[in-house]
Amino acid sequence: MDKKHALLLAFLITTLIAGNYFFFVEAGVSRESVEITRVLDGDTVELDDGRKVRLANINTPEKGLAYSELARNYLEEFVGKNLEMENLGGDKYGRTLGRLYFDDKYINLEIVRQGFAHTYLVFEDEEREFARAEEYAHDRELGIWESPEYADCISATINKYDEYVVVYDSCDLDLKEWTIKDESTKTYRIDEDAGSELTIYSGEGEDSTNVRYWGKKKIWNDDKDRIFIRDSSGLLVFYDSYS
Repeated sequence: MDKKHALLLAFLITTLIAGNYFFFVEAGVSRESVEITRVLDGDTVELDDGRKVRLANINTPEKGLAYSELARNYLEEFVGKNLEMENLGGDKYGRTLGRLYFDDKYINLEIVRQGFAHTYLVFEDEEREFARAEEYAHDRELGIWESPEYADCISATINKYDEYVVVYDSCDLDLKEWTIKDESTKTYRIDEDAGSELTIYSGEGEDSTNVRYWGKKKIWNDDKDRIFIRDSSGLLVFYDSYS
């Protein structure tokens, strides 16, 4: 065998081994039968063995916020039923990170598709299907994606390096009690209207009419993040993302 063919054969063998390696890593995530006994919130449940499971790839509105009951009520439908779970390890709060299934339904994905949650920290091999599910809900304004008729009045720009966001209001709306949220759970509530332009810095400072301070050292990620602006009733007035 000449050198050229030997190198080609070695490359093919290496590729095959690598492919099998990744296949077996994925296949190593086994499923187990579980039963939900209690729904803690829209993305966290408790099992009959006491484990608390945080659903992977999704983020639902915090308890008490608009639309927070959508995913919670959906999960209540599965209490006492036999489900399957893929255990993906633990999180910093001691919960199990998991994928839940009922029959042929992937519950995590369905929650996004119905507009009960947006995607969050999605596993790389699931990014495409979760992006499609979110796009489906967003395009139809389902659940958390529901927008009012005056949504076009609001725009915003983020300076992720200097840590501030500027909100522009072209319709002289009253922004009091509106909220601004990043991709995670960091939320700022506007306590008083500021007119046509409002700048909100992430850190500490003294508020003025058109300048406010979030009170957090860092809000906006340097690599990728999203912004959700909602009115006082929880309707989505502005949404954008960067990466």
